[in-house]
Amino acid sequence: MATMEERPQMEYREDEIDLGKYIAILRKEWWKIALFSLAVGVSTLLYMFTMPNIYQATAVITPSVDEKKQNTALGALASFGVSVGGPSSIEDLESLFKSNDLTVRVFRKYNLWPIVFADKYDPSTGKMKSDWIDGQFGSRKEPKAPGDWDAIRVAKDRLKVSVNKKAGTVSVSFESVSAEGSANIVRSYLDEAKSRLQEEALDRAIKNNKFIAEQIGKTVDALTRDRLYSLYSQEVEREMMARNREQFGFRIIDSPRVPDRKFKPRRGQYAILATILTFFVGYVVFVFLENSRKKEKPDSAA
Repeated sequence: MATMEERPQMEYREDEIDLGKYIAILRKEWWKIALFSLAVGVSTLLYMFTMPNIYQATAVITPSVDEKKQNTALGALASFGVSVGGPSSIEDLESLFKSNDLTVRVFRKYNLWPIVFADKYDPSTGKMKSDWIDGQFGSRKEPKAPGDWDAIRVAKDRLKVSVNKKAGTVSVSFESVSAEGSANIVRSYLDEAKSRLQEEALDRAIKNNKFIAEQIGKTVDALTRDRLYSLYSQEVEREMMARNREQFGFRIIDSPRVPDRKFKPRRGQYAILATILTFFVGYVVFVFLENSRKKEKPDSAA
């Protein structure tokens, strides 16, 4: 019975982790690990200084109050087969600012390439400069002007659109190497988004007015004619709003301001993180080497 009770204890001792051994390795090699991790941290910090500062400008908007209100007569107009549109919602604004068409429209109208490609764009020629990487891989044999797909790719990386459903707001931000340039790009997006909403509303109202006027001329029933006249007056009002309202479609809660501090890179955080990770990796390497040496010693003695 005594032998049976001792076996489990021996097996348990064999499975125990000898923490003292690992602590001894740390005490012996800590200065090597510390120097190595410190060198990596300094190298990371120096490398991060080669990266340019990135600035982010943000604007906060919300659908216009009047646009949020549903008109009870819109259902009657839709029953005639007319496109009545609808009130702008935060989902509509999110889709609008994320659309490729809006990005292409903004980049075509405004000269944004010197801002987004400050180190690659040549303002004198209007073309992209070829760097040594492109020359090595042959991806761009001759300098060419940036196109719509270049604008779409830039927006995918640097344009951020987020929705706060609880507050009913949409945040639009853009990142670039220029603080003032980031703010100007956000303003350009706001202006073009508003213009696009106005153009769509104006075009829809003009077509609806034309259609309703034709229906009034064809309708004999007095009650139906009164309803059509009421709808016609509403569409005229919508057309006037689309022509004259400065913030048609959405209101600006917070206009884009020129940031006074960089958004990224966080050089100090990256350097500290690299130092800590390297310390743990270096410790694991030294433990592995120590275990390898201990395994080789019995073999050599044999």
